Amino acid sequence: MTIGAFVTIGVLNLFNANSDTYNVLQAQARLQESANFGLNVMARDLEKSGYRGCFSSGDVYFTMASEADISPDYDIRYGLSVFNGVDVGNWTTSATTLPTAISSVATAGTDVLALRYLENDEAYLASALTTGSEAVVVTVASGASSSIEVNDLALLHDCEKATLFEVTGVTNTNSTTVTFAHAIESGGNAVSGLAETGVFGTGAAVSSIVGRHYYIAPGASSRTGLGDLSLYRRDASGTSEMVEGIESMQILVGIDSDGDGVPNQYFTPAASLDMSQVVTILLEITANSGVSVGSSESDGLLRRTYRRTVQIRNAG
Repeated sequence: MTIGAFVTIGVLNLFNANSDTYNVLQAQARLQESANFGLNVMARDLEKSGYRGCFSSGDVYFTMASEADISPDYDIRYGLSVFNGVDVGNWTTSATTLPTAISSVATAGTDVLALRYLENDEAYLASALTTGSEAVVVTVASGASSSIEVNDLALLHDCEKATLFEVTGVTNTNSTTVTFAHAIESGGNAVSGLAETGVFGTGAAVSSIVGRHYYIAPGASSRTGLGDLSLYRRDASGTSEMVEGIESMQILVGIDSDGDGVPNQYFTPAASLDMSQVVTILLEITANSGVSVGSSESDGLLRRTYRRTVQIRNAG
């Protein structure tokens, strides 16, 4: 019986050791999978940030009375904004403002990434805008669709100029012809003219704007502590909890000060930075296992930090 007891204890110890090893390996795999998914999604959006069709550089004219009337979610004048999490309720950045819907829930000390780019709607003017005040009639390419709705901000653009305006009405004449109204409204369009200078011909296009914010906030799970934090994405479709167990995101901005396309130095996001000189973004996220696996950390969570450098293809 004594020998049998020793054998049983040995088997149980071996089983527990194997179980602990399995849990750690599972946690490591989950960490890598979660981090790679989050970094890949943000990297794809970063590569598109600032895309404005063939109008790749230059000032964007807007029909609002002031910049304060432009939603920061869709301010295509700034393709990329990075908010540095200084402390509780305090984020500083180089351009635009952080919406209250994010600053009120984002985790203190973590950074926030905001980006904007044009959707490839393939909707071109059916007739030229000779005065700039006419209704905007577009022909949508076969097989494409226009996602622009009433109260959306849209960009009218060709290779020489671009105008940001609010859509106040949408009329579908048929499957390929859509008319966008742009009436003067309080807090919206302050002028009816869409061309600051020149004429928008039939080669001009109207595109919807994709605006997204990525940030860290408490998740929907019932876990406690840092294990409850997640990576979120906020856009026109709402707020989505993308990856559980992401407890921190830190961002460095690669500045090209001599115009050779290579970053000369990486900086913490700050209001003094010229975002038109940004050529790379260094993303750093810290993932945890979400549940205790008996690590040396005080909460027993397993943690790893992952980094990804992303090249910015579009200026601004």
